[in-house]
Amino acid sequence: MGWDWDWAVGGISDEIPRTTGPECINYMTDRRRWVETILLSALFIFIMHRSWQRLAPIKLPPLHEIQKPHSPTRLFLLIALSMIFGIEMGFKLSGQSMIFALNPCHVQSCLQIYLLAAKPTKTTTALFRIQMSNLNGPFLAFLFPEVEGRTYPFEQATYWIQHALLYIIPIYIIRSGAYTVEDLSEFHWSHIGTAFMLFYHFLLLSPLSIFTGINLDHMLCAAVSDPFQGPNYRLFACCHQMLLCPLLSKGTVLLFGRRSRSSPGLNGSGGLPDNRNEAAQYHQLTTAEYAGQGEALMRHRFSAQEAAEEQHQHDAGDMASLSAEYTMPTTKID
Repeated sequence: MGWDWDWAVGGISDEIPRTTGPECINYMTDRRRWVETILLSALFIFIMHRSWQRLAPIKLPPLHEIQKPHSPTRLFLLIALSMIFGIEMGFKLSGQSMIFALNPCHVQSCLQIYLLAAKPTKTTTALFRIQMSNLNGPFLAFLFPEVEGRTYPFEQATYWIQHALLYIIPIYIIRSGAYTVEDLSEFHWSHIGTAFMLFYHFLLLSPLSIFTGINLDHMLCAAVSDPFQGPNYRLFACCHQMLLCPLLSKGTVLLFGRRSRSSPGLNGSGGLPDNRNEAAQYHQLTTAEYAGQGEALMRHRFSAQEAAEEQHQHDAGDMASLSAEYTMPTTKID
């Protein structure tokens, strides 16, 4: 007795170009697909392992930040993404296309729901840093939208809302300080996140696409809007995504990250004093003014020295008078 997979693949047809069908299946040979899957998966494992060995320890926020309750904004984003994701899964079940729930944006939605609900730990911080390298999904979804097959009411709206939330939520988390990110000069977590995202495509989505003949996240054939058409499109995709993912991750942190404030220093802004202004004021003094300031400084030093000597003599006289006043008299005993 075989499994009934109609709920997952029964509603998928070749009416939408490059979704399934002979054109997509014969876009390149299965041998080429398997060779790329094996070799590139090994490469991504090597990148993740090498970057993992060079990671700096994760620093958690202060204890009061960890224990404080979720803000209303965070709860609103959690509820909004949960509702949109639930509606999207309802559309997939109704259309008998649940296999598309394995696409990276849906997996990222589940991960962000968990991150919004959980407290900061080293594990959740690591997951947040990894998903920061997957912002290419919502970015490309807006740049090259694919909404032709969405025919249910409100189905196209969920596409735009979901991908917008996938980019808004990381910005909010960065601004709130719930999870920390690596320094802008370090790329180890960025390399891990990017390599893991590509590893997920080649290890899971590529074999499933070959077995089912369904184009999961364009692992079976290139999208119609893909500028790198041809049998090498997956290799080109690996190259430009290895550049795009760190660029989006670091750019988002640079634009929306919290600015670190130094402790209040000599100037009122809390930063370091402006030594250049002091130097300019010093060099603007004339020779006569500089000599006058030197003489005034010398007179101040001599006055302070004389005052100290007078105070010392006064204290010595007081001590002598006190010793004379309280000297015990002696009695001669015959």
